[in-house]
Amino acid sequence: MHMDENYFLIEDTCSSIIRYGHFRFKDRKFFGPFRDLNKLDPQIVLAEGNYTQDGLLDSDLKLFYLNGDSLAIGKYDKGEMVGNWNIYYAGNKKKLEFNKSSETIVLNAWDETGKQTVTNGTGFYRSDIGGYYWEGKLISSKPDGTWKLKETGDRTGTVVSSETFKAGNFVKGGGPMGNYTDKSRILLAGNNLLPINNAGLMEVSKKACDPSMMRKKIVYASYRNGTNAFNEEIKRVIAPVFAKLDLKKYFTKEFTLIGSIDEGGRIFNLKYQDTFDDKASTTLIRALYTLPILDPTLVDGIPVQSRISFKFIFRDGLYSFQWRLLPLEMPAKM
Repeated sequence: MHMDENYFLIEDTCSSIIRYGHFRFKDRKFFGPFRDLNKLDPQIVLAEGNYTQDGLLDSDLKLFYLNGDSLAIGKYDKGEMVGNWNIYYAGNKKKLEFNKSSETIVLNAWDETGKQTVTNGTGFYRSDIGGYYWEGKLISSKPDGTWKLKETGDRTGTVVSSETFKAGNFVKGGGPMGNYTDKSRILLAGNNLLPINNAGLMEVSKKACDPSMMRKKIVYASYRNGTNAFNEEIKRVIAPVFAKLDLKKYFTKEFTLIGSIDEGGRIFNLKYQDTFDDKASTTLIRALYTLPILDPTLVDGIPVQSRISFKFIFRDGLYSFQWRLLPLEMPAKM
C-alpha cells in the first residue's frame, strides 16, 4: 500500500511510504507482521512491527523519519502504548521521555531548540493534540496549577479552555462547552505523537497529487484535529445557512466554491463556479470564512498559499458536501 508521510492513502506516484504486510479487506484491518519503507529510498526502513488479528499494534517499535532519523522507540501491547517511550525531533534531537502504564508518567521533555523543559517529571510542559495544545506546569509528573488550551494556529495565544489542579489532583475545567468537574481532558502523551496510527484508519490523503512536485518537500495544508474533525467543523458552520433555504427547489444540482488558504492557514477569496442563489452563496462563503485556522501548506518548510474547493450536492431536498485540496501552483522561482 502507498501512503503519504502521515500514513494516509495516496496514489503511488506521490507516495512517501510503501507498506508491505497483510490486510483483511472484509473488515479493513491490518494483521500480522508489516514493514514500512521510504518509497524514494527503500533502504530506509521507517517502521517494522506486528498487528493482532483485530488490527491492533502489538510489538516493539522503532519508528523513523523519511530521512532515516529516529522518530520514536517503544512498545505497543494490543493497541496500547506500554512501558518506556522515547520521542525525537528530526535530527535525532530528544523531544520526550515518558512511561505508559496505568497512567502516563512524563519523565523528561525538550523544546525544539534543545532546551530541557521538564526534568525528572518537573517543569513546564506542552502537549500537542490535533490543532490545539495544552500547556502548564508539571510537578512529579502530574499537572499542577492552571493549564491552558490554545489553538496552534492562533498567534494571539487566546485561551480556549483551562483546567485547575491542586496537589496533582484535577479540580475543575471549563471552556466553550461549559464547566466540568468529572475528569481532566488533558492527554499528556499518547497516540497523538505517532502518525503511524493513521494507517489503521485507512483514510485517503487530502493533499493533491502532482508527480512533478515530488522533488520538493511538500507538506499540504491540514487540520491538526484530523479530517473527521474538519468535516464536523464544516457541518457546524454551514448548517445554519442551509436551514434557512428551501432545498427542494434545487432538486438535483451541484454547486462548487474554490478559494485559497493563505500562509497563515486562513481560508479566503472563495468564489462560486456555478449558477446558484447569489444571496445564499454569499452567506455560505461568509460562514466558511469562520472555519478554524489550518496548518498551511509548506514547501521545503516555507508556508505558501494553496487552494481548496468545496462542492455541495443537492438531491431531493437534502444536501451533502465534499472538500479537497487542489494541486499546488508553484511560483517559477521555486
